[in-house]
Amino acid sequence: MAHEQEERINEQVIDDGTCEREAHAACSGLIIKRRRLVDQIMMKLGESGAAILCAPPGFGRTAVLLQCVSHAQNDAVRRETHLIDAGRLDTERLVERLGELALRTPSTLRPLVAIDDMPKVDRHGEDAVIDRLNELMRQGYELLLVCTPGNRGLPEALPGACLISSRDLTVQPREYSEWARLYSISRSLDVYELTGGIPSLVTMLQFSTDRSYGGALLEQAICALYRKVLKELRRERDALYRPACMMLLLGGGTVGDFERCGVKIHRETMERLARDYPMFGLDGSRRTFSCLGKGTSEYDDLRREIAERRPTFASRAARMLMKTGRVDAAVALAELVLDEKGTLSLVGQFPVQFALAGHAQFVQRVLSTPERLIGRDMTTGALLGAYASALTLGDYRMARNAAAELRKRPERIVQDVDAQTWGSAVMLADAWGSVSGTALPDLGGADTHEPTGDALLLKEHAEIYRELIGGAGAPAWDRAERLMRAAKCDNEVNIPLLFLQADRCMDAALHGRGVEPHELERLEQGIKVLTARHLVPVAVRIRLAANIARLYDGEPLVDERCFAEAGTMAVRESDLMTQLFCLAAEGWQSLAVGQAINAHFRGQQVLKLADAGQVFLRSWGTMLERTSYLRHTSRIKIREEAEVIDLSQDECDTTEAWAVALHLSAAQFDSELSAWYSRHKDEMRHERFWPTARHAMALMGSRAESLRHLLPREVSQSARSATARSVPSEAAFEVIDGGRIPETGEVVINLFGGFHAERNGHTLTDVLWRRKKSGALAAHLVLAMGSFVSRRTIIDELWPDADYSHGRESLYVTLSSLRAAVKQQAGGPQYVLTQGDGVAFNAEFVYSDVRQFDALARAVLVGSEASSAQQVIETCLKIEQLYRGPLYVPDCGDPTYFVEMRRVFLTKFIDCMVAGIDKALQIENNSCASWLVEAALKQAPTREDVIRRAMTVYDRCGRRREIVELYNGHLHFLQHELQDFPEEETREMYERIINRQQRVAMI
Repeated sequence: MAHEQEERINEQVIDDGTCEREAHAACSGLIIKRRRLVDQIMMKLGESGAAILCAPPGFGRTAVLLQCVSHAQNDAVRRETHLIDAGRLDTERLVERLGELALRTPSTLRPLVAIDDMPKVDRHGEDAVIDRLNELMRQGYELLLVCTPGNRGLPEALPGACLISSRDLTVQPREYSEWARLYSISRSLDVYELTGGIPSLVTMLQFSTDRSYGGALLEQAICALYRKVLKELRRERDALYRPACMMLLLGGGTVGDFERCGVKIHRETMERLARDYPMFGLDGSRRTFSCLGKGTSEYDDLRREIAERRPTFASRAARMLMKTGRVDAAVALAELVLDEKGTLSLVGQFPVQFALAGHAQFVQRVLSTPERLIGRDMTTGALLGAYASALTLGDYRMARNAAAELRKRPERIVQDVDAQTWGSAVMLADAWGSVSGTALPDLGGADTHEPTGDALLLKEHAEIYRELIGGAGAPAWDRAERLMRAAKCDNEVNIPLLFLQADRCMDAALHGRGVEPHELERLEQGIKVLTARHLVPVAVRIRLAANIARLYDGEPLVDERCFAEAGTMAVRESDLMTQLFCLAAEGWQSLAVGQAINAHFRGQQVLKLADAGQVFLRSWGTMLERTSYLRHTSRIKIREEAEVIDLSQDECDTTEAWAVALHLSAAQFDSELSAWYSRHKDEMRHERFWPTARHAMALMGSRAESLRHLLPREVSQSARSATARSVPSEAAFEVIDGGRIPETGEVVINLFGGFHAERNGHTLTDVLWRRKKSGALAAHLVLAMGSFVSRRTIIDELWPDADYSHGRESLYVTLSSLRAAVKQQAGGPQYVLTQGDGVAFNAEFVYSDVRQFDALARAVLVGSEASSAQQVIETCLKIEQLYRGPLYVPDCGDPTYFVEMRRVFLTKFIDCMVAGIDKALQIENNSCASWLVEAALKQAPTREDVIRRAMTVYDRCGRRREIVELYNGHLHFLQHELQDFPEEETREMYERIINRQQRVAMI
């Protein structure tokens, strides 16, 4: 009786013993029905008579076995099935159980015997279990066996059996939808990247909440799976144990990495790994591998366990990563698993590679206190590592000490350091060649080999940088471009490659090819990493290139300290060429923010210190000096100097030709400029100089306008676009920043809110305007700026009751008083012009808020269709700031003209405010709309269209009481002052707003 009960348990057992999750799923009804896989297995089983499911734990072997048994039970031909859990039986009991089945006569055709968790058998077939299985097959039984890949003897003992490998048991794309539905897996997860399709890991995705991260449970499941695999391989002394450990330590890579590092992996080994252990992500076609779960804390714990058990594996894996150029991964592995001795040995073997990948701090941590260790007791490799890391960190004292010690041991360098590493160190030293005392020893014929890899990149950088900053021609990029395309980017930082990318960015900016946004973003990302790793000299050089690109593109410099810090670093490095370059760059930056005197001084310093052979620096300094001088000097002095320029000279270089042309343009000697350009257009059309010329013209603003009209479109177009971004000019954007900077000798006469006159930024006091009619005459000439006003008109306006002869005499006296008030002299600027019977202000030297107002109002009322809503709003805010009050009306003579002009300007102002309010409401900018409404109501509180827009704005802002007060005040004014009523549209809007708010309140 007990025997029959045990038999029934054996025939109905579900528990795997090693796959608890599948058993739980089967018992709870969550088991996935893998119909295609089961049909495939049963078909192969019918063809061969035996099938073996060979997979590690976690691949759902028991679940598939149970489904195959169920499929067989539902088969009308064969209903007899026997399910045996061999994991619960010892070998003797299993043999006895199989013997009982052999003695029994099958009740149906092709009965099925399914055995889960087959024990290890002898591969040569000398095993009682194999004998019983062969006997069952001879009697017509079909066998379905489940085992692990460590049981290699079972497939060999049953050569006719069909093998179902681990790869076959993974979740296939066609069936994944059912897994995702049953386990509620997010569709945004990268399933095969996270799990490799392993069934037990796919089920863990039901606990995931992030797009790219599986969660703690998935991490634990992955590492548990790896531990079981390693335990079985170690127990069986399998040849796969060593490559499996190495792959887990490396995390990912290629099979070729093993072979290049002297680790031979046979083809059979790789095939077994790909077939039986898919969790290593081996791709046979690309010969790559990628382990699951790498980069997590659980995975790091697994790597520590492997290193503790096999320390040689860890040190070999770190060396393998270094040899394949994966320095970041090597540093992470070394800090995780290597001891102090192993890490020091690694640094000594690859001293320069760590520094070039940006891990100088790691080297210094390994060497503890480098200054104390530098000496005879330090190995040559470690000494070279200290030297390279000190250069990239900017610790030049330590670099000098290390270089001095290296110069004492040339023989040991030849013995201990390989040629490629030494070549990289020599090129690194050349890149910092200006730093005194850091030169490496000359090994004679031992270091005459051709540089390769990083050394070649460093060599190209040194040559290109010198030619770019101090040379006369454009650097050759053909070879450097090929090297950059071939360079590996396996690390977050590659200093030689980053240097060349910065050189290319600076070259493109300085020579007009344009810097691609992605290149600038790459430099910005590199700067962040370099700064975080305290690689100051390298970060400063990259920042320098990025900011030069921004400077020439006309963008605002977000890194204002870059040029100053780069210049300071150049002083520390005794690099005069870079120091002068940074000095000039500081000057261009100062000029861009309006500090012309500061820029002029820096241009003079560059010209004073640069050698004759440093052509670019001298031309750059010349253009800076000339542009800053022309920018801040009065036009009177510029004209005086322009008159003595020798325009007949035939021979001049490109820089001199542009400098003279800019000077003539600033002096507005258009005819002379045309003649000069005609004679020297070949020099001025030198393409390499165009970006600097465009930048100079942009910073000169309107003073370079005459030159722009002469230049071809490809030269002048960029200058115009940069002008709008970089330079304060006579455009609308000056008002919002607190007023314009007056030109030297310029007179400013403002009429909004009263009469106000300034010269050179100083108010002209009332003493200079003793005659009231001088102010009235100045106001009339300002309103007519750009045209002449006849004397008759002025006389009729200022002296309406006088005859013409007396009026002419009075006008003469008033004009003399006006000239004295603005300090007009015979040899100076001519502010008041007389021509025939007309009188006018010289618009070149007289500025007025009225003229500025007209330009802004025209942009809003006429050109708003071509502008965005935000641009219109900003212009209206500038108009509101400019319009300080009604237009000035003198209290003498006939004020009719001024009263009419006051009405015209007030109408324009209100129309602009209304347009701005409409645009603000359109984009739901309630704050700007409120500001413009208040400004409009202050100047025109009775205009109906303003009242309506004010009610709309107040309604949106929830200011109900103000709506009532505004409308009632307007209604009272109309009824008592004008005996009139509001417009129908205004009344309907008020009622609609009030009634809607009342309904809302009632609800």
